[in-house]
Amino acid sequence: MIRSTLLFTTAVLLTACGGSAPEGAPAATEAAASTASEARKVTTITAEFAPFDHFFTVQGNVETDRLAQVFPMTQGTILRIRVEEGQAVRKNQVLIELDNDAVARNQDELNTRLTLAKDVLSRQERLWEQGIGTEVQLLEARTNVKALQESIAAFSEQVDFGTVTAPFAGTVDRIFAKEGGMASPGMPVARIMDLNDMYVRAMVSDHYVGKVKAGQRVDIVMAGRDTLTSAIARVGRYIEPANRTFEIVVPIPENNDLLPNEFAALRINDLHLDSAIAVPSSLILQNRKGQDFIYMMEGGKAIRQAVTIGPSAGDQVLILEGVTQGMTIIDRGAGQVVEGEAIQVIR
Repeated sequence: MIRSTLLFTTAVLLTACGGSAPEGAPAATEAAASTASEARKVTTITAEFAPFDHFFTVQGNVETDRLAQVFPMTQGTILRIRVEEGQAVRKNQVLIELDNDAVARNQDELNTRLTLAKDVLSRQERLWEQGIGTEVQLLEARTNVKALQESIAAFSEQVDFGTVTAPFAGTVDRIFAKEGGMASPGMPVARIMDLNDMYVRAMVSDHYVGKVKAGQRVDIVMAGRDTLTSAIARVGRYIEPANRTFEIVVPIPENNDLLPNEFAALRINDLHLDSAIAVPSSLILQNRKGQDFIYMMEGGKAIRQAVTIGPSAGDQVLILEGVTQGMTIIDRGAGQVVEGEAIQVIR
């Protein structure tokens, strides 16, 4: 009994004096595990410099200046159609011939009369040189020749009007005329187009006046097609008072399958920075005063860092002030941590 009491007393004294706990005591291990379990588990990202581009989008219409409906210059029966739809044609190539034999016959008659009038004038001039005849007769002969020449020139134009030609090099998109039908100046007989010089015309809000300039990069986006890259060719100098917009023109690169009058979205690159810091917009938080901040990690704790932000591009927002390169920013879990809270980084 005395021996047991002494052993118990010795153990109590050792414990009270800070001596080692008995072998197998879990107190220290449990304390460390408790501290680790209480730390907020988060992931982090490192702030790095990278290029930053901001875009805004407007809707436009595909257009071309080389799209024309072709009209005959005179009325007549369609004698022959010399091209087919889809055929490439040269400038001034004959597309359609009209029946203008009557005009040609009249021109032949005038040519015969002109030959006779020139013979009469030649004789009259010889007589005048011999002092025979009057000056009036000579003038009448000259006037007759000149009048016939002018008439023949006019008929030659009418003969030319008997053919319909291509106004420029391109493709025959549509033929409206039928052989044997009638053609008249008020009815188109064909449509010609050249798709090598197309462009997108769009209207931009006057909010972007001064921010949109010729030469800026533009992505031409159309559903189901590859995105094309171009640049603004012209910026309008007039604001439409009805909708407060101004016009821009963006050339379409060649060798594309776009068609006139299609709608296209223009993604205009109004801001490009070779080196900037951007973070996911979901990491930008606000305090009660509406001030922006993020959480960064320092010394194993969450520290609130005020920031000044710029425009967004996709899910990234430009940081103007408050973040430096190499700073460790809390990513997942940023919305749950509080100032000064212990954090544990997980992968």
